[in-house]
Amino acid sequence: MSKELKMDLQQEKNEYGIKVAMFIDNPKYKGTISDEEAKELGATVFSYSYGDDSVDYKLTLHWAVNTHEDTIVLARYSYEGILSGIAVNHMLALISSNKTIAEMESLTYSALERLLRDNPSVEALPASERFTITFALDAVKLAVKDYIKSPLTHEESTVPCDESPLSIAAIKASIAAHNIETLEEAENYTKISASNPECEKNILHLIESNKKEVSEQKEAEDALNAIPFKDLSPDHRVIAVDTAIDNTVREFLVMDGGDIDVLSVKEKGAGYEVYISYLGACSSCSSSGTGTLFAIENALKDKLDPNITVIPI
Repeated sequence: MSKELKMDLQQEKNEYGIKVAMFIDNPKYKGTISDEEAKELGATVFSYSYGDDSVDYKLTLHWAVNTHEDTIVLARYSYEGILSGIAVNHMLALISSNKTIAEMESLTYSALERLLRDNPSVEALPASERFTITFALDAVKLAVKDYIKSPLTHEESTVPCDESPLSIAAIKASIAAHNIETLEEAENYTKISASNPECEKNILHLIESNKKEVSEQKEAEDALNAIPFKDLSPDHRVIAVDTAIDNTVREFLVMDGGDIDVLSVKEKGAGYEVYISYLGACSSCSSSGTGTLFAIENALKDKLDPNITVIPI
């Protein structure tokens, strides 16, 4: 490597925080997994390739999977693209080990991005490189689909813009997740450029559709919040509980690879029993019966009614 190229790379790395730069310098999960290596772990190699030269992003996920439990016991990756993608895929490989295939699909942008931060209040990547997280997670979701042999929908298989590997479904999900309202924001998270008029038209349509959905959802939530919890129908109480969880603790549960399903709300004397089921990592977490449960219950008492008791089943 020439001295000039080394200096250019160092200058690029200086744009990142300590953790991201460290992963770029020491990408120990970069590489493939041999059949022999997987066999020693009682696993089988599964690989999935994403992107290509035309989008300047090529990623192959390599998983050694215990097929009896559908659990990833070792993860590595092959990658060509901008430097921050190395750090993103390093962290992704690190947190993939010991996760089930189903749990991989529940990984979120916020969970992965926060793990790359040095400072909890400062985002890990420059705005223009946030797409590297979106791409990595899109690759995971498609890899899961491929592993379980689930066919892609029309929106999942249709890529509307030449400069990004994201499908219509992935772009819509990104717009909703980040509440994207401008083309500039969309480019940061999806690498979609406004230089293509047809692509720009499609993205603007998706942005406007999301704005409409967000507005309608807020109107519905406001109407629901205007009614005291005790006066809601049983079905509307479940919706109110789900909404309150969405707005308080769900993000933190998902960040840890878990979630909860609200099953029902029943009256008991002057109070209410909320029955929930833990999903993903929450189902086996030691804190699910203590700290996590108290956090959920306190959030619902604060948002909805002080006489709520949460019961996991």
